[in-house]
Amino acid sequence: MNPHPFATRWNHNSHYYPLIAAAVPADARQVVDVGCGEGTLARHLAGTGTPVLGIDPDEGALPADEGSARFVHGTAEQLPCDDASVDALTMVMVLHHTEPARALAEVRRVLRPGGLLIVLGYGRAEGLRDLPLEVRDVVAHRWYSRGTNRWEPPVALADPDLTWSQTRRLLHAELPGGTYRRLPMWRYLYTWEAPV
Repeated sequence: MNPHPFATRWNHNSHYYPLIAAAVPADARQVVDVGCGEGTLARHLAGTGTPVLGIDPDEGALPADEGSARFVHGTAEQLPCDDASVDALTMVMVLHHTEPARALAEVRRVLRPGGLLIVLGYGRAEGLRDLPLEVRDVVAHRWYSRGTNRWEPPVALADPDLTWSQTRRLLHAELPGGTYRRLPMWRYLYTWEAPV
C-alpha cells in the first residue's frame, strides 16, 4: 500500500488534500485558499508553481510566504480579492465558522466565469437519520488512519450549527447547480462552477 502524501501530518482534512488538489484546474492562474490556517493546503496547491493566496482571519496562524504561496489576513465574508479575479477557491472546514450566506456571496463575487469552488466541510448529525453514515465514518476513520501520525494544527475549532441536510440545502440555494457528496470520515465535498 502506498503511504498517504500526508501520512506524517494526517487528519480528516489532510486526508482529502490530494482530492482537492486534483480538482483544481491545471491551467488555474490564481487559486485562493480561504481559512488557510498555517498554510499546509496552500503550500501543497502551490507545489506545481500555481500562484496560491492563503487567507485567514487569525494573523498569528499565518506562515511566511513560500514559493508561489502568499499569505494575507482576511475573512471569508470580506475577501481581499478583486471581482472576477480567482480561477479556483478552496474552503476546508471554514463555512461553519462564517456567516455562510455572506461568505458564499463573496465566492460569487471573486470567482471568474467558469471558476471553481471546492468546499470541504461537515454538518451536525440528525440522530437516527444519519446513523448509517456515522457508522461508515467510524469504520473509515479506523481504516484510513492506519499507519499515519495524527496531526492537529493550531487552528480555531467549532462545531457546526447546521445539520448535514441543512448545509446541503444552503449550498444549493446560494450556489445552485453545484455537486454535493457526503464523504467518509464526517466530511462533505461541494463543488460549484461560476456561470460563464
